[in-house]
Amino acid sequence: MSKNYTILHLHSMDSNPYSGLEVDSVTPFDAYIPKIAECGMKSVAFTEHGCMLHNVAKKQLCEKNGIKLIQAEEFYVTETLDPENLVRDNWHCLLYAKNKDGVKELLELSSRAFEPDHKYYNPRISLEELENTSDNILILTGCVAGILCKGTNTAKERFLKFIIKNKHRCWLEIQPHDFDLQVQYNRYLYSISIEYGLKLIATSDIHALTEDHMLGRKIMQQSKLKTPFEDEDKCDLIF
Repeated sequence: MSKNYTILHLHSMDSNPYSGLEVDSVTPFDAYIPKIAECGMKSVAFTEHGCMLHNVAKKQLCEKNGIKLIQAEEFYVTETLDPENLVRDNWHCLLYAKNKDGVKELLELSSRAFEPDHKYYNPRISLEELENTSDNILILTGCVAGILCKGTNTAKERFLKFIIKNKHRCWLEIQPHDFDLQVQYNRYLYSISIEYGLKLIATSDIHALTEDHMLGRKIMQQSKLKTPFEDEDKCDLIF
């Protein structure tokens, strides 16, 4: 793996409490960091689902290994927080702190997501709150569970308008997974990147350090879902 490569979409066991019915990863965060250092990488972002757990410990271990920790989170986003219109949409979107003020903003958003008027199955923020983030926050559009792929038409239009307006701090996220929806989504993102002059970024959406960890993840998911998890074979989620 290239020393110039920075992992920007990475899940550890810290994603498990808020990843819905599934177990997101069986890999502890402190297993990833020595491997990242071994590969000669200089920075990494842990993008846990719905939370920012162990960030002090992550930062300390990264610094011990000569790595910069980019503060980040994969947020769950809802179209509305209206208590009379609760919908379990919870689309994925990745937010990164550009600087110290961005870290404070990220922590505030993450905390707000757990408040009673926000949390519904998952800690979440509204699309409006996402639109109101400052230039101290950088944004990736996420996987096929993101707004531009799974959102309502209204949400997709709003989010795309936001991205176009904030193209200096937003990236369209393409991924290498071999299934039809991902391929179609990558093509869509490429087409709008050309049409509107938007930036593309490739991530690998890592959930496991080894094949054994991937098998453990699959077994744990199937034990919770009570059904075979077939899509796992179509994704390459290993470091």
